[in-house]
Amino acid sequence: MTRKLLVYNIMEYSEKIRFFNKGIADILDDMELEADFYVFDGKEKLPAIEQYSHLIISGSEASAMDEAPWDNELSELIHAFVGQGKKILAICYGHQFLVKTLCGKDHVFKLPVPEYGYSTISLKPHKLFDGIDNPVVLELHHDAVKNLSPDFDIIAENETAIQAYQYRGMDVYGVQFHPEFDREAAQYFFDEARKAVPALPLIFSAKPVDNQKLKQNSLLIQNFLYM
Repeated sequence: MTRKLLVYNIMEYSEKIRFFNKGIADILDDMELEADFYVFDGKEKLPAIEQYSHLIISGSEASAMDEAPWDNELSELIHAFVGQGKKILAICYGHQFLVKTLCGKDHVFKLPVPEYGYSTISLKPHKLFDGIDNPVVLELHHDAVKNLSPDFDIIAENETAIQAYQYRGMDVYGVQFHPEFDREAAQYFFDEARKAVPALPLIFSAKPVDNQKLKQNSLLIQNFLYM
C-alpha cells in the first residue's frame, strides 16, 4: 500500500487547530509522505479510509470521559484501522480515546492535579523512540489512562501517569504528551490555560527547557510515519 497520512483533528478552537496541524505539517516537510488534514465539524464527510496507511489523532479541549459529537465516527475509524492492520498514533485526548474505544471507559480517569508543563518521562527501548534521549515532554492534560488490559504494552511513564503504550504488538500507539508542539505553541497553551483556570500557577510545572530537548520529540512522529 502507498503510504499516506490522515490527520484527524478534534481541537475545537481555530488557533489550537492551527497549532496542531502546523506542528504535524512542519514534521512532514522533510518527509516524502502525502497527508490530508481532516478537522471534525459535524458537517464535512470523512474521506474514504482505503487510501490511508497512517492515522494521527489530535488532542482536544474535551474530556475523553464524556460523550462528544465525534464519538461514533472516530470509534468506527479506529476499529477500521485496527481491523485492517493500519498504523495509528493517538496524542493526548486521542491517547485516552483510543483506550476508551479498545478497552473501555473505565480505564480513563481524571487526575487529582492536572499535568500542565514540562515533564521528564521514562522510556522502554522501542522503535517509536529511536533517537530520543532522556526526553523532556510537554504535558497538557487533566485526564489519563489506568489499569490497561494485557493487550496494551506500556512503553513510557512518569510518576503521574502512563505516558505511552502499544496495542497488541501492532503499530498502534497512544502518547499522553505532545511531541508535535514547539515552544511557541506550548507558550500559547500555557497562557490559555492560565486564563481559563486562575489557580493554575499553583499546579503549573513549566520549567525552562533546552530547545534541543524539545526538538528531539518530533522524532517520535517521524519514527511513526516511517513504519
